[in-house]
Amino acid sequence: MAAATIIFQSMDNAPGRNPLGLVVAAFVITLPFDYDAYLIHRDLSEFGILIFVAKAVFFVFYLLGSRFAWHVGFALTALITVLALLLIRRGFKAGELDCSLRHFFELTIAVPLVLYQWGIRERYFRFIQNRRANLSVH
Repeated sequence: MAAATIIFQSMDNAPGRNPLGLVVAAFVITLPFDYDAYLIHRDLSEFGILIFVAKAVFFVFYLLGSRFAWHVGFALTALITVLALLLIRRGFKAGELDCSLRHFFELTIAVPLVLYQWGIRERYFRFIQNRRANLSVH
């Protein structure tokens, strides 16, 4: 019984996989869509630059194992959600159905991603804390 307790304790201290890995994958997959949606249209290029810079900052924080990675990722996903909603509204007013469909696709990725990130925030912060504790022990 004591051996089983030790095994479970060591498993609790193990860092495991980074919960933000799914967010990284989604951000990488959506890079071409961001380029097409924001940088090709001249009136949206400021948003495109902001999104690409924010994604770059997120990737740096993620690689460094920073707590700020979650904050930047969540803010960026929320921003993309709001932008997609605004662009869908603008597309419907202008009668651009194909543009609106592209932003609906963006919403199908962004909304679940926002909900996922909100759900893993405590787990991610514990992951970072455990990772730092394990690095300081070694």
